[in-house]
Amino acid sequence: MGALILHVILCASIVPVISSRPKLKFSGNAEILKELIEPLILSCSLKSFNNETNEHFKVHIMFIQHETNGVISTLSKDQAVAVSADQSSTHAHGKIYNKDLQDSYLQVILKNPKISESGKYFCLAYAKNSTGQDSVFQSTVTIKVLKPKADDLVQVLGQLLKRVDTLEQLLKGNETNFGGVTADDILISTTHKTPFTSCRDVNSSDERVVVTLASGQKVMCDTKTDGGGWIIIQRRIMGYVDFYRGWKEYRDGFGDYNIGEFYLGNENIHQLTSKKPHELRIDLEFDNENYFAQYSSFLLLGEEELYKLQIGDYSGNAGDSLAYQKNMSFSTYDRDNDNASGENCAVSYSGAWWYNACHMSNLNGDWGNDAYGKGVNWDGVTGLHDSVVFSEMKLRELD
Repeated sequence: MGALILHVILCASIVPVISSRPKLKFSGNAEILKELIEPLILSCSLKSFNNETNEHFKVHIMFIQHETNGVISTLSKDQAVAVSADQSSTHAHGKIYNKDLQDSYLQVILKNPKISESGKYFCLAYAKNSTGQDSVFQSTVTIKVLKPKADDLVQVLGQLLKRVDTLEQLLKGNETNFGGVTADDILISTTHKTPFTSCRDVNSSDERVVVTLASGQKVMCDTKTDGGGWIIIQRRIMGYVDFYRGWKEYRDGFGDYNIGEFYLGNENIHQLTSKKPHELRIDLEFDNENYFAQYSSFLLLGEEELYKLQIGDYSGNAGDSLAYQKNMSFSTYDRDNDNASGENCAVSYSGAWWYNACHMSNLNGDWGNDAYGKGVNWDGVTGLHDSVVFSEMKLRELD
């Protein structure tokens, strides 16, 4: 890796740096962080095609570097993501796209940043345009890491105690609800010869059970809310599952029914909603109050149409914070399908969503983040500086 870094530095001395073109985007999750408490997330992306100049760029190398600590992570077309040997608490991922009209990206996560990691960070990308001319794209962010105060430590302790309490409640329920599969679920599975076609067929004394539908899809059902019959497609309750993920994971689904945090997957949601009409309900909790938003119809188009969102009329007490996302395509940090000019909203706001330019809701955002627009936001409930503490999106077949 040392040879690679040396090669990058030598190239930088002979290739003119182009910093005026708005292709390279580089941002941190916050400008000010608390030492050893808050992670530092640096996200860098480069568009392979410039609509203004009609130029196509082939990226060769991307790297992120600290002004005094040196190179943190590198990525090249011939080599997977690598981090410096002394960065034991650092994780990085990224990919270079030269054939598709997707953004090449590199993201670095410093789990426990120290004060010595304050300062300027640089992202540089080396590329060739369609005529073979070399170019260097550069962007800079400044991060300040501060020593935590007593109030910060008290807040962290409170969060840990809350998580311990939640885990204790889960453990207490294990005898009747082990791994999210209830005793009723076992009874249901053994007494019905015909598989369920939807959660509307499921009756249970428990609020939520996990069943396998006739299609083979394993789902969690809400059997009580507004008469029950809901297939839960997104659920967040503690922030244990990382929702900042790429296109493939959001397409296929991820998470864990055992701890109750998951995303069913856009392809699974598309298959459900394209066969029969469904309605959508979103349940939220914020400041010890419960809110909901319900939509009379919900349809997710297929992958070839970028999982475009179509919704019907709104009702509820949460405010219609999904209207701005209506008819938008789904975006992730590695697939920029939003309407924002020169910006990937998923990167800017630490999520994955049906971003417009950019959002009034961000339920797949960064858990507990109070930076503008980066948290688990629903504007009608939290505004864009606070996060809900519970989110559940669910579908129900219409009669």
